[in-house]
Amino acid sequence: MSDTLLLGIDAGLTNVKGVVFDRSGTAVASATTETPGHSPEPGRDEQDHDDLWTATVDVVGDVLDAEAVDPGDVRGVGLAGHGHGLYALDEAGGPVCSVKSTDDRGADVLDEWASDGRLDAAADLLGWRPFGADPYSLLGWFHRERPAVADRIDTVLFCKDVLKHRLTGVRTTDAMDGSALVPPAGDADAVLDALGLDDYAHAVPELVDSTAECGRATAEAAAETGIPEGTPVAAGLHDVGACALGAGVTGPGDATVILGTWGQSVVVTTEPDEGTGGLPRRYLDGWLRYRGTRAGAACLDWFVDEFGSEWREAASERGVDPYEVYEERAASVPAGSNGVLFHPYLNGSTDRPEARGGFYGLDLDARSETMLRAVYEGVATALALGVRDFDVPVSELRVSGGGARSSLWTQTLADLFDDTVSVPDGAEMGARGAAVCGGVAAGVYDSTEDAVAEAVAVERTHEPAPERVERYRSVAEAFEQARDALGPAWGTLTGVSREGVEE
Repeated sequence: MSDTLLLGIDAGLTNVKGVVFDRSGTAVASATTETPGHSPEPGRDEQDHDDLWTATVDVVGDVLDAEAVDPGDVRGVGLAGHGHGLYALDEAGGPVCSVKSTDDRGADVLDEWASDGRLDAAADLLGWRPFGADPYSLLGWFHRERPAVADRIDTVLFCKDVLKHRLTGVRTTDAMDGSALVPPAGDADAVLDALGLDDYAHAVPELVDSTAECGRATAEAAAETGIPEGTPVAAGLHDVGACALGAGVTGPGDATVILGTWGQSVVVTTEPDEGTGGLPRRYLDGWLRYRGTRAGAACLDWFVDEFGSEWREAASERGVDPYEVYEERAASVPAGSNGVLFHPYLNGSTDRPEARGGFYGLDLDARSETMLRAVYEGVATALALGVRDFDVPVSELRVSGGGARSSLWTQTLADLFDDTVSVPDGAEMGARGAAVCGGVAAGVYDSTEDAVAEAVAVERTHEPAPERVERYRSVAEAFEQARDALGPAWGTLTGVSREGVEE
């Protein structure tokens, strides 16, 4: 048994995970539960603070109870969580609101800000444009629609920070999540003034470096979770940054595609204004840019859930994982899916929340396997274009997330990039990135660089196949042509969808 263990907690939109790692980055034990949440009405996506804490207590208790884990060997704790949304505390530390980043109530506020120039003024200061589920948009909604609730806000936090507050009693966020509030120039007051939200300047929390200690586990938290009292807790990271760190993506020019429930395209930069598009965020000693497709691997899950019963039956008869059969059936179709294209925007994207998913190029000869392959390729194409459109030279590309287990997906990305693609070892990149933060904060590692060198390795690589590279260039071109042409239709269809809900 190792005498040095690190606990990483990853509170994502889908699952809350607790993973204990040894200092070599190997997962010793893990536990997962579904992320709690509720939707009180269409377009609303909320999460109760107490329910989130209870879910976290459960997974931490389970992982620390594992036979391979001695809780007394846990030297540090790090946390990651989904970004944006609005999690607020009152003066006494009680919950005020907890809105997830998949909520769209801020859309009308954005329209108002766009019409009177406030949105452009804020975007000029921030270096990115508020999009409806960010803290500013949601704060604006509460200010306008629920002023009595807004008046109670004392501190604005992010998802993981709610858990850190319960663990340590400290109200802070890390520099990465915090850059959704504090612009590169360091003056959140200017943004609040521009948006007419200057009454909330007091609510911006202190920003702490991701790998710095922000507090220690309290006696009360220790009693609930089993984490030893006094254990250092790192400030942690937005889960996109945690996945990048857990995959070993840390230096300028390093890039990663995260094939999780969401799909994320990420590139590390030196300065906030380096590159174009996406969302710039502070990251370790520099910055990164990312853009998200709000349904990544979830597109595959949707398709096989709806149309894959025959394949699941075949998997059951053979005694294999259904995903093995899905991949075999998709691989039976030539690259390019016989001219069938899939847009993976089943839940929009961070760049274009109104985007819609769809198949294009279908004819009477199209089979379910053809459409399945198109789903794999459509997700990969969206993420590859996401990296390319940052216009930042990429020195190395790594693929992480649950979808990285699929050789078809990772090989398709190598063909789309026309370059080598690496897949890191391990499966829980977000939790490992959080644990690395905890390890640096606790002094287990001297630096982030030392931690990555010791805790992250490459499991496999893929080289582009020349016979597919040119075909995928055509696929990517058609993907962009259809995407750009369909913009007006997406807006119309969103309106039709809302009319149906109102009936």
